[in-house]
Order: sequence, then C-alpha cells, then structure tokens
Amino acid sequence: METTNAGASEGEQLPVDLETIGVTVANALAIRLSMPERPLIDATTRTLIGHLDELLLEDLGFDEDPDVRAMYQQAYRLLELSRRPTRQATRFGAYEYMREVARLTKRFASVYRELNEEASNATP
Repeated sequence: METTNAGASEGEQLPVDLETIGVTVANALAIRLSMPERPLIDATTRTLIGHLDELLLEDLGFDEDPDVRAMYQQAYRLLELSRRPTRQATRFGAYEYMREVARLTKRFASVYRELNEEASNATP
C-alpha cells in the first residue's frame, strides 16, 4: 500500500521518500559536541513526526508480525499529545524526545524498505 503525497496529482501514488526520511533521521541522531538550539529541535521533531505518520499509514505487516505490531503500539504511545514536550519542557527533554522519534522512524523505514525490496524481487 502506498501513500499519496500532497504534491502528487489526484490518483497518482508515490512511494514513501526513504532518502528524505534517512537524511532527517541522520541529522537527528548525529553525534554533536553541543545540543542544537530548541527551535531546531522542535522543527526536526515536527518533520520526524510527519515522516513517522506517513510510515504508520503503510501496510507493514501489523496483523502478521508481532514485532511490527509492537512498533505500531510504541509509535502511537510516543505520538500521544500528552507525551510530547511542551514549550516549558527542557531543551534536553525535547532533544531526547526528538531522538526517540528518530530511532523509531528509522525502524519503520527499515521495515518499509525490506517489504518493498521483497515485493519488487517477487515480481516477475
């Protein structure tokens, strides 16, 4: 199952952009000498949440694979509004939340990539 990208014309299906997701995840998980400023943390978190939301719409084997089912449950818990850092949260708390979303997004992207490679290899 593929998602429809906002920029695509009606009816046109585009696959998940794993390259863009990978760049965002890599930036969020990069080892730095100092923590990024809060506006950058918040912007990256919003982007990661968008990527994770997009991957949550894909059929990644929720019904067949208990590990994937656990990932979905973890994602829904993580994305609950009550768990997201508020403006009053510390920069470190927001940074750790961003990194947690990035790690989970990376796992979803990996499952998506594997399933699509299997599907393309199975096609004659």
